[in-house]
Amino acid sequence: MSRTHLPRLVAIALGVGALLALPGVAGAQSGGTIQVHALFSGGKTSGFTVGQPLGVTYTDPSGQTREKQVCWSPAPIEQPSCTASGTGAANVVGPQTITVQLTNGQSVKTTFNVAAAPTTLGSGSSNTPPVPYTVVKPVTLTGDVSGDPLYQLTPGDRVAAYYRANSTTLQVYDYATNTAGFAASSGLTAPKPRASTTSDTFRLKSNRTTTYKLTLPKGFKAVSVRGSTPIAYQLYVGHQRGSGVGNYITPGGGGVHKPFLGATVIQDGVSSRTVFVKVRTGTLSQPITLAISAYGTS
Repeated sequence: MSRTHLPRLVAIALGVGALLALPGVAGAQSGGTIQVHALFSGGKTSGFTVGQPLGVTYTDPSGQTREKQVCWSPAPIEQPSCTASGTGAANVVGPQTITVQLTNGQSVKTTFNVAAAPTTLGSGSSNTPPVPYTVVKPVTLTGDVSGDPLYQLTPGDRVAAYYRANSTTLQVYDYATNTAGFAASSGLTAPKPRASTTSDTFRLKSNRTTTYKLTLPKGFKAVSVRGSTPIAYQLYVGHQRGSGVGNYITPGGGGVHKPFLGATVIQDGVSSRTVFVKVRTGTLSQPITLAISAYGTS
């Protein structure tokens, strides 16, 4: 059965939660309410992420209007901007606006923020949002782990992966057909981990020798962009970041430690998941700030 001619199927209940139609993010114009909820994450009504399948419904207690079509801006993954269905998944991080066009010619809308998609699969027993995967070679979507075939997924298709059902199979949701099932992990690829900055600042005190520490995220891997130094420290006056002195930090210790207005880094390095910078100060005539930062994936 091809995906092109496949009728819209009732989604198979995922191990991470059943479909719930609970009140969610609301727009309260014209007496009606827009309801948004996560389809397979225990019916959660906030904290949505990119690639998380959402259900949108409109309720008018007076019964005078009903939804004609639902429009997303930006457009959802693998779906047109406007459809008669209220199902979709946000495609980008940031504000997501949903407009419900009504049978009386009016419309109501709501806007909510969407966070970045996780890059780690859930355990199958929690309500962890899915990870958007891409199909890289033809793979069959099946109705159960044992292999009851539904149809073929083709390279370029995108699916939401919830958890690893076994060593070779993922529980997935096909965005294009709003169908849940299982697919061989060998035909799918996960998104590359996103690099981000972890940092902290410390106000130095006079006549002290203190070791300051920055805890790195679990699984942190430093990323260098165009020769940049992914882990570093900086000393500067007050809030004038970028105006002082700084050096890179490696597991074995950083570069030359230059004194700065009575503050001197005497040791630094990376130990396990901790970046440390040891600073000795004399009498400080100005407020000195130490910033420690690390750029990488986790």
